Amino acid sequence: MSGADITFTKGVDAIFWNPAGLSNMESRASAQFSTVTIFNDISVNYLAIGAGFGSLGHIGVSIKALDFGDIPVTTIEDMDGTTGETFSPTFSTIGLTYANKLTNSIQVGLTAKMIYESIPRASANAVAFDIGIQYQNLAGLEGVSFGVVAKNIGSNMSYEGSGLLEKVSNEGRTEYLDRNASSDQLPASLELGVAYKYSLMEKNTLMATGTFQNNNIQNDDLRFGLEYVFDNMIMVRGGYVYTTKTDTDDLLYTFTLGAGFHYNLGGTTVGIDYAFRNSQYFDVNNMFGIEIAF
Repeated sequence: MSGADITFTKGVDAIFWNPAGLSNMESRASAQFSTVTIFNDISVNYLAIGAGFGSLGHIGVSIKALDFGDIPVTTIEDMDGTTGETFSPTFSTIGLTYANKLTNSIQVGLTAKMIYESIPRASANAVAFDIGIQYQNLAGLEGVSFGVVAKNIGSNMSYEGSGLLEKVSNEGRTEYLDRNASSDQLPASLELGVAYKYSLMEKNTLMATGTFQNNNIQNDDLRFGLEYVFDNMIMVRGGYVYTTKTDTDDLLYTFTLGAGFHYNLGGTTVGIDYAFRNSQYFDVNNMFGIEIAF
């Protein structure tokens, strides 16, 4: 749904969108894995595991990693990489989430994340937090809810390592100068969302949601999503992203479509989800996810 649902998202799926939703996990424990190729050979793999501990709340662990494939090693002397050597950068995020219900209507959640990036002879790391709230049945209105989440609130990223050393000659002596890398902010955001869930007939549910996302290093987004659910088993979804103050030629993603199928097998629920996202300048994104809950 283009990331529009931060209000009704629940279970391990909520760890990424709004950690407060982890407290609405319907099973004792659950695990989810998804993968998507965003363009060329670059893909994103995501794993999340969550469990409930009664009145103590819910705890989850998540890992997100980018796979860049094998990149040829090139130098000033060998710009074509004829040696056959390759390298692959490491970009990963590991998170620990805690969520609990303050009341029957209010859920809160917090994720602490360690962000790590490395290339040959240089690396960077940062610590960040996601903080979220969900409020169900706002002002006593059945089906009307809202959510708030702040993401990537943390330290800056700055690369360090021997790869930043520059060899120079100073009065006949060879010296190495350390070229300081820039210190850059994380892509933090504050999201405000509202949603309405309506039961059409028995076993049929329709949910509409909208989210305003304020970003610190890019233009703000308006996200909209729709979801139809039959018997809590078959889901059909769609979404749209509108980026403010941005020309059409500069938009990479706009609309998404998706579907899911969840089935209970003797107390164990197995879910398979698919999402399609258009891309203006690259191949479309096809995301596949699987979830197991018991």
